[in-house]
Amino acid sequence: MRAYVLCGGLGTRLREVTKGGQKAVVDVHGEPFLLLLLRQLKTAGIGHVVLCAGYRADQLETMLADLSQGAGLSLDLVIEPHPLGTGGALLNALQQHPADAPYLVLNADTYLAHDAFRLRSDGVDSVILGVAVADRARYGSLRVADDGHVLELLEKGETGPGLVNAGVYCFTPAAMAGEQPRPCSMELDLLPSLIARCALRVVTYAGSFVDIGTPDALAAFKASSDGSAQQ
Repeated sequence: MRAYVLCGGLGTRLREVTKGGQKAVVDVHGEPFLLLLLRQLKTAGIGHVVLCAGYRADQLETMLADLSQGAGLSLDLVIEPHPLGTGGALLNALQQHPADAPYLVLNADTYLAHDAFRLRSDGVDSVILGVAVADRARYGSLRVADDGHVLELLEKGETGPGLVNAGVYCFTPAAMAGEQPRPCSMELDLLPSLIARCALRVVTYAGSFVDIGTPDALAAFKASSDGSAQQ
């Protein structure tokens, strides 16, 4: 199975740590964070990963062979010609590496246990990973029908407990068929299109879920980890 990893963000919240570098390769106990993530994908049965890069893609290009060898999987790099957003980055990568079977899409700055990446589509609906949290304020949350289909993506700022978007998706080949590369958002453009077609359902997940996108979150992750992939 193939996974597309979104690595194009500017990482502005983490700038004091990265010093303007690519946040996906921020150091965690002597190894780039991205390598930990790639090992989780390998353990989950992913054999080929496409890195969707933009900002500081040169860093990823330099490290590509070492990342591939360290994780034990095939790795390709697709660089945006200009900033395309989360949705556009995926569409651009799909144009260069088309998918003829269900595939994963995930963010490069979130750590999850490898079980999260065993997310699979039934071949009919695409799937989004949902995590139950005590307070949804920091995350985009989900409104879900009784049958598991997603009815609405709610913006950050909703408070109280609920189900939030973990940023991991399994799309069918038909999900993005006909979509042309363009600047667009995953959450504001591509996912609402699937929801309107009643073609997106949620699978809940209760394992590790760490967004390393802020200095405090990264420090907490380092403090709770020995640098190896957590199960």
